[in-house]
Amino acid sequence: MRAFRPRRVLPASLAASLLTVAGAIVAAQVISARLGHPVLHPEITVRFLHTLTWSDPELMAAGGGLLLAGLSLVLAAVLPGRTGTAPLAGDDPRFITGLGRSSLRADLHCTALAVAGVHTATVRLRGRLRPRVEIRAVTDFHNAGNLGELVADAVRDRLEDLDPVRVPQVAVRVACRKS
Repeated sequence: MRAFRPRRVLPASLAASLLTVAGAIVAAQVISARLGHPVLHPEITVRFLHTLTWSDPELMAAGGGLLLAGLSLVLAAVLPGRTGTAPLAGDDPRFITGLGRSSLRADLHCTALAVAGVHTATVRLRGRLRPRVEIRAVTDFHNAGNLGELVADAVRDRLEDLDPVRVPQVAVRVACRKS
């Protein structure tokens, strides 16, 4: 199941980089102070901090920036990411397989194109919390009639054959091609 968990590479790299920089600054200050030549002189730092008040715009801006950065990292950790693989259900609960998102998109694209009357189709996989498939089918017919329902039924049947763990909703828009 670990293969199907979304990875949060960008937020994790950002947090690790920020912590590494902060740790390097603290280590440089501690080591240089122990050697007798501190990088940041305590008198200058204390004098600077004593001149600040809570209502200073610089201090409020820095606090707001830290608040936004912290909230964005918390949101990145809480909200689910997008997996590169759609897990497929099977008969054996100990064995699970998956289909890449691009392969799933290509398969559903071929399914939509196989419907009579569809000239071109665009398939998009959307939604992290509520998965859905959005299809835009283009036809040569001036009156599409129930072509959207036919495409949606064909895609739903294909999804039923594939048996994904989370079955997405299917939405189809039909457009007439301009001649």
